[in-house]
Amino acid sequence: MKGKVYLVGAGFGGPEHLTLKALRVLEVAEVVLHDRLVHPGILALAKGELVPVGKEGYGEKTPQEAITARLIALAREGRVVARLKGGDPMVFGRGGEEALALRRAGIPFEVVPGVTSAVGALSALGLPLTHRGLARSFAVATGHDPALPLPRADTLVLLMPLHALGGLKERLLERFPPETPLALLARVGWPGEAVRLGRVEDLPGLGEGLPSPALLVVGKVVGLYGELLPKDHGL
Repeated sequence: MKGKVYLVGAGFGGPEHLTLKALRVLEVAEVVLHDRLVHPGILALAKGELVPVGKEGYGEKTPQEAITARLIALAREGRVVARLKGGDPMVFGRGGEEALALRRAGIPFEVVPGVTSAVGALSALGLPLTHRGLARSFAVATGHDPALPLPRADTLVLLMPLHALGGLKERLLERFPPETPLALLARVGWPGEAVRLGRVEDLPGLGEGLPSPALLVVGKVVGLYGELLPKDHGL
């Protein structure tokens, strides 16, 4: 008898940003394999066994192969399993890799979308990605490897940038003037939430002391709406 795996997005921040579908899955899942960036308030909603399988940049991590193998093994035991990830499972969450492995193993699965921080965290703070006359496009990219080229867009959101801000500054200066406004957002929706405003030329110093999870947003929209954001709160 085969069980089923749900690849669930926990969204950003606490339980108030969790979808109703995700909540229903947490109420029926017998086992919940969760990342470290899932809010404790969301974990408290789970009815089944909690199994941490978190990954932390430049720190301890559970190998992806071990996570996938455990999902398959539990499902083959007939268990209902939730693979709970911060944000959306298909946005830098390796959800695609896990979905392919489950499909190839013949395991039934379902993806439950979550609100990615690349959009939700900005909106929660009143910061738009697009604005008529200023920004017609936006792009989301990983920020942990400054050697990778950055996409071209009016507004650029970089996830996981804190360890690479020095190298990212060089890349950003290839796309934007040094006076282009930017914001560093840390732990939005968590205790210790912080927002720091500056310009491209202020990197990397602007990020000193900020905790993860964090993201960097660059573009004219930050300057337009900067007055709506506190200069620095939470830290």
